[in-house]
Amino acid sequence: MTDSEAKAAKKKPPKGGRKGGALFPKINLEQAVEYARKLVSKTHTGPQAEKTILPGVFGNAGPKGKVRASALKQYGLLEGPSSAYKATQLAKDMGAALEQDLPPLLQRAFLNAKLFKQIFDILHGDTVSKAKVEQRAKGLNVHPESADECAQLFIDSAVTAKLGILNGESLALVKAGGIAPAEGALNEDDTEIEEHEDEAVTADVNPATPPDAARTLNNGSQPERERTTPPHLEKPAVALSLTVDATSDPDKLEKQLKLLRQYGVI
Repeated sequence: MTDSEAKAAKKKPPKGGRKGGALFPKINLEQAVEYARKLVSKTHTGPQAEKTILPGVFGNAGPKGKVRASALKQYGLLEGPSSAYKATQLAKDMGAALEQDLPPLLQRAFLNAKLFKQIFDILHGDTVSKAKVEQRAKGLNVHPESADECAQLFIDSAVTAKLGILNGESLALVKAGGIAPAEGALNEDDTEIEEHEDEAVTADVNPATPPDAARTLNNGSQPERERTTPPHLEKPAVALSLTVDATSDPDKLEKQLKLLRQYGVI
């Protein structure tokens, strides 16, 4: 082989016509979902070999079929080696989901595509033109000859995933924080917790006890019914004048003194 022939061989594109550069899905998300539904049905009983999946799901056993299979893998809808292709759980969830439940699943698929996610992370929240998306694609090492195709597929897929709204030739992308937002703490839940706590306090009170007996003092002290220390009793103020007659009966005098002691007078 001459030098000129060797140089020509180097310039020849690889088999399949790939131009090189960063990889991106060569079909848009809407098409990918259609293929994914076929894939779920085809692999319902178990994984299938590439020779069965390419013509049976993608309608092409050659390079085009392989390109479509690669796109589904990038979207996270197909997995397994070429000898055992099967639908992912995400693809199965899409097949079983109601129309109103699809957007979060579509967004997951869109962001599974590495290059689309990188572009979205840069441009989210902005209103951009196709030229702007193409510029970003080139900046992420997409081949210059493929950048236009990549930008169009990104736009179409973002609209399908409800991550962007097309207005004329401009695409308004949602903010990243608005993707499948997690539900915040509900006020109703907080209220229920507080109500349950109040019910627990009430449940501790014996229903047979009169309400006044269970009432606590404002300063947080123990309920009045729980006080165990009796109030201090003061001895009555009694002035005693005792005159003893020498002729008095000693037994009678002793009884009088005992009675006075019993009542705490002396």
